[in-house]
Amino acid sequence: MLVRIDKDIQNIQQAIADAISRIDVIHIEYSQAIAQAVQQQILLTVFKFCTQKCPDAFLALSLSARQNLQDALRQRIKLLCEQMQKTLEECDRDSRTNQENLDTLLSNLLNKSMETLNQLLVEHKVLNPEDNKTKDDKNAQMSIRLAEIEFTDRKVMSHRGELRVLSARLAHLHNELEKKYQQKTIAEAELAWRSAWVE
Repeated sequence: MLVRIDKDIQNIQQAIADAISRIDVIHIEYSQAIAQAVQQQILLTVFKFCTQKCPDAFLALSLSARQNLQDALRQRIKLLCEQMQKTLEECDRDSRTNQENLDTLLSNLLNKSMETLNQLLVEHKVLNPEDNKTKDDKNAQMSIRLAEIEFTDRKVMSHRGELRVLSARLAHLHNELEKKYQQKTIAEAELAWRSAWVE
């Protein structure tokens, strides 16, 4: 009985190690894919914001001012997405194996990035400082949601789906391992009882 339980424990531990290794691989691919998708989505959001939400302010800029704005946005977006990828790649295992933690981390990174870009639009006279402070008014500043990025990029969705499955499998394996340890303790206690019992 004990030998069989020990064997089961070894098998589950190996399955956990395999799942974690796979999560690490997919997580790196996901980090790269989401950073690229974010870059594309932010560029599209900036374009729509400047041309549809603030067309008058954008048109009021001289040609060189528009080019300066576009250059500054391109560089800042590239830098922000590189930082996002690096932060994701270096995040702890708890964030990698827990989808909610990963979502929270990503949403925070996205919000910080958009705050930086809104500030850049203020500096380049496209957005009023007052508008940028009005966080409740979604029309007053640029915003982007994680769901928008995930649903528009197939690669991101695919990696995310696999991470979700692996995370659920890992949680299940940890539960199974806990049960096996409990079974082992009970089996050891029964054995100790029998060996101490004298008729």
